[in-house]
Amino acid sequence: MSLKYRGVNYELATSQVAVSEEVIGHYRGAVSVRHLAKQVKAEHPQGLKYRGAVVR
Repeated sequence: MSLKYRGVNYELATSQVAVSEEVIGHYRGAVSVRHLAKQVKAEHPQGLKYRGAVVR
């Protein structure tokens, strides 16, 4: 998917994350579910820019 913001084209970067569901309770007949990531990646994308300045 191609995105555009203020005239600059971007590509959508999606990541596949394995998610598990945990039922934490019921409220007014509806089930409350919490989504938990099985593996958490702590990656910082390289090459980020904000208003032309490189962000570390």
